[in-house]
Amino acid sequence: MKSLKHKRGFTLVEMLVVVAIIALLATMVIGIASQLDSQGEQKLAKSTMALLTAALEQFHDYGYTYRPPYSNFDFPLDCSGFQVDMLQATLASALGAATVEITNHDGPKCPTYSASEVLYFFLSRVPESRKTLEKIDGSLITNLSDLGAAIEISIDDGPFSPLLRIVDPWGTTLRYDYYNEMEPNPILRQKGRKTFPVIISAGPDGRFNTADDMSNR
Repeated sequence: MKSLKHKRGFTLVEMLVVVAIIALLATMVIGIASQLDSQGEQKLAKSTMALLTAALEQFHDYGYTYRPPYSNFDFPLDCSGFQVDMLQATLASALGAATVEITNHDGPKCPTYSASEVLYFFLSRVPESRKTLEKIDGSLITNLSDLGAAIEISIDDGPFSPLLRIVDPWGTTLRYDYYNEMEPNPILRQKGRKTFPVIISAGPDGRFNTADDMSNR
């Protein structure tokens, strides 16, 4: 007498349980990977702040010389929110140049770039500070507009070169604040200067003045 062997396959319920377990494991893996990415971005932001703070200290110790009326400034000028015409005039005056021309081939230059652009511009003019800037992750340095066009600068009708600025790991341009007051003219804001400049990242949400902002303070 032969015994009958029944082959038993997965039931629908068992398959659904397996699928649910796989989905749960995938969610956990994605969550862990996302957390690691976030920690890496925050670490990169902090290291960038530390490098910029070191570069500012080197700039101060070097004693960079501006032309009057900016002769007594100790750090890169604060041109936060400057429109292109005011930015050109301020740089020309501080450099003792006849002309400074800034171009953006896709339209008006965004004024929110100005503070970070001037910060990088002046720090790069001091050898020690420039070496420190070279340690910043290259993905955080750009001269491209939001539409991908190059922003460039020419001094005294010389050749155009990239007008670089620093963004945070989430893609937002860093804010550079050297003053306590909102007066747009740096000559009028001299009495409101901070002891040491503040560099601010908007953090993961890309918005300033929120809980996830980061700074070098």
